[in-house]
Amino acid sequence: MIIATKLHIPRSRSSLVVRSRLTRRLHEGLDRTLTLISAPAGYGKTTLLGEWVMTLENPVAWVSLDQGDNDRTRFWAHTIAALKQAYPSFDQQDVLRHAAEDPSGVSLIAALINGLHRISHTMVLVWDDFHHIEETSILQGVTYLLERLPLHVHLYLASRNSPALPLSRLRAENRLISLEASDLRFVPDETTEFFAKCGGIQLSNEDVATVQKKTEGWAVAMRLAVLSMHEHTDPVSLIRKMAGTERDISDYFFDEVLARQSATMQQFLLYTSILDRMKGELCQAVTGIAESHAYLQQLDKESLFLVALDEWREWYRYHHLFRQFLTAQLKMREPRQWQTLHMTAGKWLEENGYPHEAVDHYLAAADYEHALSLIEEMTPELMTNEWTTLCKWLNAIPDTLLFARPMMLLTKLASQYLSGHVEAATDGYWQAVRRLEEDTDPLPPEEAETLQAGLAFLAAFRTFLDRDFEYAVQFSHEYVEKHPEGDFFIEFGSDEDGYHPVWDIYVSDDSLRLAEQVLTSLLSIWSETRNVYFVAHLYIDLGKMQYERNRLVEAEKLMRQAYDIGRLHDHRILATIAALWLARIATVQGDEATSKHILRELTQLTSKTANSRLSGKIASFRAMLGRMHREEKPVRQWLRKSRLRFRDEIPVSMIKEYDLLASILAEQGKMEEAAALTERLLQLSIEEGRQSDRIRLLVHKSMILSLQGKISDSMDVLEEALALARPEGYIRTFVDEGASLGQLLDQYIRLRQNQLRRPSHKVPLSYVKRLRRLIPLAEREAGTPHDRTLAALTAREQSVLRLMETGMSNKEIALKLNVSLATVKTHINNIYCKLQSKNRLQALERARTLQLF
Repeated sequence: MIIATKLHIPRSRSSLVVRSRLTRRLHEGLDRTLTLISAPAGYGKTTLLGEWVMTLENPVAWVSLDQGDNDRTRFWAHTIAALKQAYPSFDQQDVLRHAAEDPSGVSLIAALINGLHRISHTMVLVWDDFHHIEETSILQGVTYLLERLPLHVHLYLASRNSPALPLSRLRAENRLISLEASDLRFVPDETTEFFAKCGGIQLSNEDVATVQKKTEGWAVAMRLAVLSMHEHTDPVSLIRKMAGTERDISDYFFDEVLARQSATMQQFLLYTSILDRMKGELCQAVTGIAESHAYLQQLDKESLFLVALDEWREWYRYHHLFRQFLTAQLKMREPRQWQTLHMTAGKWLEENGYPHEAVDHYLAAADYEHALSLIEEMTPELMTNEWTTLCKWLNAIPDTLLFARPMMLLTKLASQYLSGHVEAATDGYWQAVRRLEEDTDPLPPEEAETLQAGLAFLAAFRTFLDRDFEYAVQFSHEYVEKHPEGDFFIEFGSDEDGYHPVWDIYVSDDSLRLAEQVLTSLLSIWSETRNVYFVAHLYIDLGKMQYERNRLVEAEKLMRQAYDIGRLHDHRILATIAALWLARIATVQGDEATSKHILRELTQLTSKTANSRLSGKIASFRAMLGRMHREEKPVRQWLRKSRLRFRDEIPVSMIKEYDLLASILAEQGKMEEAAALTERLLQLSIEEGRQSDRIRLLVHKSMILSLQGKISDSMDVLEEALALARPEGYIRTFVDEGASLGQLLDQYIRLRQNQLRRPSHKVPLSYVKRLRRLIPLAEREAGTPHDRTLAALTAREQSVLRLMETGMSNKEIALKLNVSLATVKTHINNIYCKLQSKNRLQALERARTLQLF
């Protein structure tokens, strides 16, 4: 849920001192990565940033942070919403689709960086009150962003302390502007202007010196002094009485300000201090004062430490220091009102559609029953993307209450794990197990059985998400034995589109042998339960394993079962994944009509909903098929719409899409880009432990090296791929590459048979020959040298062709032959025509087939 008021840029109604020396420093930040304004409360950080932003020509994305933003999903969702609001061309949906795909959050930030790269003009993002952010995963994400931020994007942070970010490195690299309390203190000239503008008070030089000495240029102290002086005949004498710490000074002046208000206004101020944000109706409910809206307007007009949170001045908040003072006064003067006020606020917020804020107030009042009832209602929504918020709330409720509601205790454990608090989830799990075993305060039998089954379920899914598949089988058996319906938390962790991180976890990606063992066991356990979505996922996983081993009939049957479940239960993501595999199977079986029919159906299905994740999967699949069939149109369409670039940050969830990009770049003759991208992808696949991706990327790396003329290196890499693939029985990863890989396999076999290559890995030739035989005969048929084709190429075209075979770019060929780039392009187009090819890769493949080298 996006709170619009958090994206509003605060503006002051009163005339302010123009602090040119500070705005110049902020402008310098437009040449840096990060500008950090770090100072305690009351130094005018927000005011300074807000006024500076008003001087800029370009729009600014602004997020006002609070304690609730320690939820990683909420933090980045508001950041992305602010960017979209300020920069309409920013592709918000393309970034957000990665939120659920990678639980670590790295893919989302990588996609965010790529989205920022797509916009060419200057961008400014402000995070105000950043000191609230303590969640380690968010700070790590911000660090990742800072290290890779595009040059035209600039971050501005306002914080009461120095955040746990790589500030020393940024400073050493001249990428940081830093403003601290000493910079924000008012200097004598600014002090003189401030008292004149804000209070109509002309200070002498001696008075200014006194103010400077007592306030040390602290903005809030001077603002309070101005407000207090109106009631004193000798205002400077008031300043001379100031002493003690900043907190002592602020409390001294706040006392002065509060004492000047009417009794009703004092009550209004004290009672509303419990609110994080407020509007007239809410204030009236809390205070019982009918004129609450008018009171807010009066405070706003008098600039009495009230901050407007929207353009219409409907929602407000108190200045943080003023609110701290007021709540301290409330607890001291009327301590019994604290709980009542929070309960009243919670009730109004719940009834008026602000359930998140209502829960916070119920918890502040220790009204756990109301809080828990509301959390139970909200849990289905919160389980999609606000695990940290759910975790924070349930952590605040005594375990004795949660234990009496087993499903809520289980929800707490799930929220702890999915929000990254793994140790707390583990401790809570074992505490619940011990509580059940001790039986000191036994639950009713039915609730005890629910808790036992639920604990087994959480253990099963945790081990599956952790890729500890053998334990996942053990705990799944225990869960289904205790709860045969298997309907606990069926969609837990899914986003609003039904996507769940588990859909990207395939046993077959780790090991085909393990997949055959584990998936069969899991299906026998889960197939009769109501968790049909997980069953469909298992069918897809097992189908992938069967496809890779070239058991196409079995693969088709499994994918069809998954597809039927997806369609029957209107789960578009699972249905789409299964359908794309069915189309692929039909394609490799030569049934183009069925493949095209499936794709047409999918296009109609996804056109009804604006789901970028599904449309992206379909588009990349079309491009993959286009590459297999040498059809340029779907490839060009995908390149244009996906906007992927070889320099992009690579989201883990998009390894296959960027692998496709690398293959296309190689076919376009952009060898250096293709090689660099493939190497990055290969390292990422190794880091993530994705064996299937690693093997496929090694195959593609071998093909690129071959196109670059690095035959020995190509054979080394191909052999590494074969060595990893053979024990697991990989077939389709090689066969689906068609003729171009077939020729490399031929070359590898010849080198081995002629004893011209000593293998560094144990790869049986029988396995390699089997792969070679499976590549369609039509792809392998090639005659001896084609004299007419060779004769048709001019001597210059033959020279260009030989240089192309070495991996040279068009520009490098032009330099080598001492001709213009246009001439080289003409020769290459003639070569394409004579070799009946559409691109460089096809031309080189055709030339090798005709033995022109």
